[in-house]
Amino acid sequence: MAAAVLLLSACGGSDAKDSASSSSTTSASASKTSAEAAGSDFCKQAAAIEASVGSAVGDQADPSSIPKALQTAAAQIRAIDPPSEIAADWKALAGGVEQLATAFAAVDLNDENAVATFEQQASQLESQLSGPSANVEKYLSDKCGIQTSTDSSAPTS
Repeated sequence: MAAAVLLLSACGGSDAKDSASSSSTTSASASKTSAEAAGSDFCKQAAAIEASVGSAVGDQADPSSIPKALQTAAAQIRAIDPPSEIAADWKALAGGVEQLATAFAAVDLNDENAVATFEQQASQLESQLSGPSANVEKYLSDKCGIQTSTDSSAPTS
């Protein structure tokens, strides 16, 4: 399930610590641009998806509901018109979420071998999407001010 959260929140780690160490003159000019982008429709929609996906996938009380939550998330991701600089990565993540949903729906959680196979598939998918995921996360962090749910150590503003 960690793979789902990583894929859906578009990342593994954060560059927030690196960005915090940039010079104040660069930060001041970038701050206005980031603030403007953070108010964009894309940023607002991405923030809403990140929040809803994190809670849906994080709810492990009913694992049978996760495939549907993943399919819904994939549809929501596809419904957003991303900025051109991350459009291909955004599309790749939506496809990855769909693949994860399909694999999760097919796994028998009572079968240890099936679970191990699923975990391997999820890990491979996560590896394949590491580049697109990092690119989207960087954009969300830098342009939208969104810190993903997988990076609790980063400041939210």
